[in-house]
Amino acid sequence: MQRQTIWALRGDNLTEMVAELDLPVSLRERLVGRASSLGRGDMERWLADLPDVVGTLAERWELTMGAALPSSSSYVAAADRDSGEACILKIGAPVRGGTVSTAREARALRAAGPAAVRLLEEDLDAGALLLARATGPSLEKLCERDDDLATEILASAMVSFQSAAGTGTDLPPLSVLEDTFEEFDRGPHGASYRGRGLADTLAEIDSGLRDLRKATATARRVLQELLADKVAAVVLHGDLHHRNVLADDQKGWVVIDPKGFSGAPAYDVGALLYNPRPFPARLDDVETVVRRRLAVMSGVVAIDQALLAAWGYVGSVLSLLWSLEDGGDLDRHDVRMYTVAALRKLI
Repeated sequence: MQRQTIWALRGDNLTEMVAELDLPVSLRERLVGRASSLGRGDMERWLADLPDVVGTLAERWELTMGAALPSSSSYVAAADRDSGEACILKIGAPVRGGTVSTAREARALRAAGPAAVRLLEEDLDAGALLLARATGPSLEKLCERDDDLATEILASAMVSFQSAAGTGTDLPPLSVLEDTFEEFDRGPHGASYRGRGLADTLAEIDSGLRDLRKATATARRVLQELLADKVAAVVLHGDLHHRNVLADDQKGWVVIDPKGFSGAPAYDVGALLYNPRPFPARLDDVETVVRRRLAVMSGVVAIDQALLAAWGYVGSVLSLLWSLEDGGDLDRHDVRMYTVAALRKLI
């Protein structure tokens, strides 16, 4: 197969490279924001190498490349193999520590249950995965028409994705989540930061940071209590929401883009409760939606609503902390802030 020319970069700095590449807006914004914590050099090297990496993989795996697809964390593009098989090429962008997320994703997909999307090829040195392409849309639009049905499908997909986490699974346990709380406390937004003036204090109240700081302390205690309750560990998705469950003619529904953890099954409920975004309800109605989703979810996965709420609380707070870690701004009108407040009443 003849080597495909994907791009020919002319820019020599991060801003020029991001503007020049055929990348979705969501990924462009994330790359620029992430560069501040990674170092611009790492991100510039990844961008500079990307055209050659894509071309090499297309040649090796006999791909005809299609358009780049929306993503905020990886280069993702549709492709077709010479055999006619429809697939997705995914190349993980750098994360903190200089590694890419696809190695862990590959481990999760290999260990997960039947709902997981098929992993066709992998090149972990390049941070690349070749995945089967689902034939239908995600659950995002369905929840606008029938949120109960979307929740039932997502809950069933959760059960089908999770499988017993054996000793060779090699996925991080949920105890590693404590590191996020520790890093937040030590950082510029955390409880250890001192020396604020009146203007800073008022800005924290207006942004919701003061509320988040209190929620973080509570979520950390709740996590410690949950981890003390020993349950059989399963392979966890880690970010199981409506956009990560896709309709498929052969499998019914397939689950994509796992972050990959090992631990209590109820952890995977978190992302369901505050997604999709924009949220398909008024902010004043978030509590009603959250309570309804917990009831539906509990009926499908056979886990007590209080336990789902506790894990959902931890997951919702962590999502906000990860957004700050990635360079995002806190907004007190973020649906996750409302979800945290709703779940606090249930734990």
